[in-house]
Amino acid sequence: MKFLVGLGHILVIVIVSYFIYVTIINPSILSVFKFSWINAQTLFCSVIIYMFAFFIGSLVWFVLLRSVKEKINFINILGIVMQSQAAKYIPGNVAHHIGRVILAKKQGIGITNTIFTMAMETLWVLVIAGLVAVTALLTADSGTFKSIPNIPQWWIFLGLAFIAMILPLIGHRIFNRLISWWLNRKGITFKLIKMPSVSTFFLIGLLYILNYLIFGVVLQIIVTFMFNQHADLFLMTGIFAVAWVVGFITPGAPAGVGVREVVLVAALTPLYGNETAIGISALLRLVTILGDGLAFLIGLFLVKVTKPLNIN
Repeated sequence: MKFLVGLGHILVIVIVSYFIYVTIINPSILSVFKFSWINAQTLFCSVIIYMFAFFIGSLVWFVLLRSVKEKINFINILGIVMQSQAAKYIPGNVAHHIGRVILAKKQGIGITNTIFTMAMETLWVLVIAGLVAVTALLTADSGTFKSIPNIPQWWIFLGLAFIAMILPLIGHRIFNRLISWWLNRKGITFKLIKMPSVSTFFLIGLLYILNYLIFGVVLQIIVTFMFNQHADLFLMTGIFAVAWVVGFITPGAPAGVGVREVVLVAALTPLYGNETAIGISALLRLVTILGDGLAFLIGLFLVKVTKPLNIN
């Protein structure tokens, strides 16, 4: 296990370093980012605001783990999430999930509870993203999303959100039965996982709405202070949600790289023109990569200095 964790650390460091390097030498980013003191401050503030997304994501997982009776410190959860998320750049969109399971086990969190809560988390973020995307598609100007290639209709987004909303009810029973069947074959006693309450899902739904607003704020800051253009917070939030869902359902795109940028550029072009839209998208990618790299370093520190606190 120690060997795998160490190998994972090295792999993630190499990947994050590579993506930061590619971002810095990418002409499309350098051409829109003028290295002035004001722009540097704006970039720094954007990265700091983006970091709050890790706090909210960690809080969501912490609430879910508490709902299934895991006793764990929030700092431990924050360190696990910050460290594992860097692996999302590996193609396939599964490495960060595997990394979280490994780190959670090291911190004393049960594997079944980890997998179950991660599944609930993924489904609920899709619910909120779908609902925000539907709201944007129905309320935005008709030309905003018109140029996005092969964009699903609003009712498809709504359908995804609805399916993701009811899957926990079905998945909970299936998950318990499969795990029980497997562990009983091994002669291991298994305690059924408790379904989180409705109030828990309501709380994490509100947290995820706040999470998407954070990305809307980051886009708004980039547009306002780096391109001197007006940006509506709720429209920016909706555009990002649409791009996120499209990136999520596109197989094999590491961290949505490429897919989300295409959607962002297409949605922002009617508002600001193609050149500015490309610049906004490139700078958002720069913010997220720098933020992911910083979060990884903080996560490494938190995981090293905190002790496993699970006392189940």
